[in-house]
Amino acid sequence: VVFAAGLHLREKENDKRKEAERRRQMLFDYAGIVSKLSLLLGAGMNISLAWEKIALTYRRKRENGEIKLRYAYEEMLSAWYEIQEGTGELRAYEHFGVRCQLGVYRKLSSLIAQNVRRGAKGMQKLLEQEEWEAYEQRKAQAKQAGEEAGTKLLLPMGIMLVIVLAILVIPAGMTLNL
Repeated sequence: VVFAAGLHLREKENDKRKEAERRRQMLFDYAGIVSKLSLLLGAGMNISLAWEKIALTYRRKRENGEIKLRYAYEEMLSAWYEIQEGTGELRAYEHFGVRCQLGVYRKLSSLIAQNVRRGAKGMQKLLEQEEWEAYEQRKAQAKQAGEEAGTKLLLPMGIMLVIVLAILVIPAGMTLNL
C-alpha cells in the first residue's frame, strides 16, 4: 500500500513538473508567435493565412527534425486542423486560447477573434503593442531565471569557500604547532 501510494505521488509530481515545463515553454514562445503574426500581418497577409503559415512551417520543421516539440505551436497546429475540418475560424481561435490555459494566449486569441469579427482595422497596431509587452515580459522572465540560477549556485560556492579556507588554514595551523 505504501509503495502504491508512493508511485501515485511520484506520478502526480511528474505531471506537475511536466505541466510547469509546458507553461514555461509556452510563455517563452509567446513573444516569438506574436512577433511572427505581427510581421506577417504587416506584410499584407490576413490572420488566417498568417496563422496557417506559422503552423505549417512549424509542422514541416518538426517533421524534418529541425526543431523539438513546442507546445504553443502544437496548439496553433491543432487550431489550424480544426479550421480545416470545418470548425469556424472564430471558434478555433477561441479553443486555442482555452487549450493553452495561459492568460497571454487567451488575450491573443481574443484579439484574433475580435479581428475576425470586426475586420483587420487596427489589428497591426494591437499586435505591435502586444509584441512589445511580450518582450518586456520575456525580459522579466530572463531576469527572474538569472536570479534563481544565482540562488542555486549559492550553496556550492559556500562549500567551495569552506574547502579553500581549509586548504589554506590547515597547513598554516600544522606549521605553527611544530
